[in-house]
This record gives sequence, C-alpha cells and structure tokens, in this order.
Amino acid sequence: MVNFVLRNYTDMIYGKDQETKTAKLIKDFGGTRVLIHHSGEDFVLELIERVKGYLDEEGLAWVELSGVVPNPHIELVYEGIALCRKENVDFILAIGGGSVIDSAKAIGIGTLYEGDVWDIYEGRDRQKRSLPVGVISTFAGTGSEATFGSVITKGKIKHGIEDPDDFVLIRPKFVIMNPEITYTVPKFQTAVGIADMLTHLTENFFTADPDNDLSDHLACAGIRTVLKFAPVVMQDPCNYEARGVLMVLSPLAINGIMKVGRWGDWGCHDIEHEMSGEWNISHGAGLAILMPVWMRYVYKDHMKSFIKFAVEMFRIPLDVDEPEKTALAGIRAYEDFLYNMLGLPSSLSALGIPPEELGEEVIHKVAEQVFYRGNETTGRTHPLRKADVVRILRQCTGLI
Repeated sequence: MVNFVLRNYTDMIYGKDQETKTAKLIKDFGGTRVLIHHSGEDFVLELIERVKGYLDEEGLAWVELSGVVPNPHIELVYEGIALCRKENVDFILAIGGGSVIDSAKAIGIGTLYEGDVWDIYEGRDRQKRSLPVGVISTFAGTGSEATFGSVITKGKIKHGIEDPDDFVLIRPKFVIMNPEITYTVPKFQTAVGIADMLTHLTENFFTADPDNDLSDHLACAGIRTVLKFAPVVMQDPCNYEARGVLMVLSPLAINGIMKVGRWGDWGCHDIEHEMSGEWNISHGAGLAILMPVWMRYVYKDHMKSFIKFAVEMFRIPLDVDEPEKTALAGIRAYEDFLYNMLGLPSSLSALGIPPEELGEEVIHKVAEQVFYRGNETTGRTHPLRKADVVRILRQCTGLI
C-alpha cells in the first residue's frame, strides 16, 4: 500500500427533497451573500427558481451567474470573480454538473487571489484560500462535487489544478444529491457522465501498485455497479434506485476512498483534457474514445491485469490455452458497453470533427500540450512519452 493523504471534507446529503435544506446548509457554513452559479440550460431552470425561494425564505441575499458550458471557460470565471467582489459574496452555490462545479471552484479561489487565477491553473502559483462552495448536483459523472479538482479552459488550452493535499483548492462543503433532479438530464449528458465515472474506476483498476486487496475490491465493485445500473438508467431515466446508485458512486469513484493506498494510471485523463480543450468535446465522450484505444495500445505489457478485467468485470471465461484472447474479449466488451449500450461515438471524426482539424500538426500540438508541466511521461501504470501519445491520438481520429 502506497503512502496517501485522504481528506474528505464534503458532507453528502442524499435523498428526495433534500434540496429544501440548501439555505440552512449555507448558513451552517457561514454564508450570508450567495452566488448562484449554473449553466442556464432548460432542464435546470425550474430547480434554480425553487432554490432562490429557499434562500429568500431564510433571508439570504443572492446574485446569479449562468452560462457555464462544457469545458468551462476562464472568461466566465473572471466575470464571476468580479461579481463576487462587487457584491461581497461569501458563499458560492453551484447547481449543475462537473463543469458548473469546476467553474464555481475557480471563482471561489480567484475571488480571494490578488493575481490572475489562470496562473494557478498553469502551476505558476498556489492559492491556499477559497470562498466556500456548496453543490446541488444535477448530474452523475465527474465527481467534482466532492474533490479538490477543477479544470478550466482558456482558448484551446485546458488545465487542471493538481494538489492532492487540498492546499490549493478546498473541496465543496456539501453536496445535495436528489436522484429525481437528474431525471430530466438529456440522454447524451447522462451517457457521457457514466463514461466519465467508469473511466475514473478503470484508471484506478489498472494500477502500478497491485498489492492492495482492499482498493482492488472497491474498484471492481464500482465498475460492476456501473455495468449493472447504467443500462437501467439509459432505458428508464426516471428509475430512482438506478439514478441514486450512480449519483452516490460518482463522488466515491474519484474522491480517494475507492483508490486508497494505490495509484491508478490516469494518463488517459491527462490526454483527454487536452483533447477536449482542442476540439471542444465533452470530457466523457473523449474518454469513451480514448480509453479503449489506450487499452489496445498497452494490454500486452499488462496481460494479467487485462485478463482479470475481462474475467471479473464481464464474466468472460478464461481461455487457458490462449489467455490473450480473454484480454481482447474484455476490451471488446468494454467497447460494446460504451458504443452500443451508451450509444457514444467511437472516434473523433464520429463526433463530427472535420478531417482538416485532425491532421498531424494538430495531433502533435495536442500531444505536446499533455506535457505542459515539464513531465516527460504521462500515466503511472504504463508511462507514455510524446511519441506514444501521438500514436494513440491518431487512432482516436477514426481516420486510420
């Protein structure tokens, strides 16, 4: 078991009608003047209006900033910082999924930071303070509702804060999780959230630190849970039990609990952040394209793990005579889940990106950006160099 620091400050409030407690929770954490931050999408507007009523009833002042988009933009973060300073906001309420939460976190640290908050995302500086953030989750997938992480886009560059000790960015103080709120989430967003959550678990399954039975069992349990309940949600969006299981699993899949004492690989996440920055695609959709390509690129060097993945996750019988066939069958089963069950595109070109934007010059630029922090490799289980990333990205295009 590797050394670890596990900080879990986020209160998880689960169940029907729990959003009615929003104002009380904000007051419990010292909030008096609230920024309500959200996307402005149709499916969330009725909830926004109800929340405003809860705040009014408790005498909490509020201002509102909508407009968050996938791969949240630094320009809206700057607008939020200016608004918080002008209105003396002392608490930020994010109502939405990962993009809204990431944007809220950036506003939270930027409001108390004297310089340009983008410097923190580029790793040029660190910030140890933030306005407190609370979350009403509308979406199961990223897990940002209970982590220290935040990823923001500037132009075509997408950077995330890296600090496992939570000294740069605090976790949200609370997250309210009412599965009924997720019923109206569009089908594609539900699918990409599931793909993101599954990839978090899969990145941790393929570890360079195999001597940890506890986290191994937790990763396996998480993956099996997604495989069981995702088809239910896709066929019946209003299934409370299935929505609820995935909603609870979402933060647990990434907040450290299910990987305690081990390192996952996480190279795919490093690569995909740059993919979605360049091509403005959903993070979960990018991961659904990338992860199977990565699997086929590395499986021969990690045959034991891939055989275990096939046997334990997909119940594929072990081919004793040709075990490689078992490993490949597991990868095919994973692809079938992503592309046939979830209905996600299997390549960048299938996402509608034109061929002229998938050429060699762009691929090399994206690959170079993966190493912007000065690292020579990405991924712990199977370290990849730039040449490896270029080859993987070529396969992701769907043009070869």
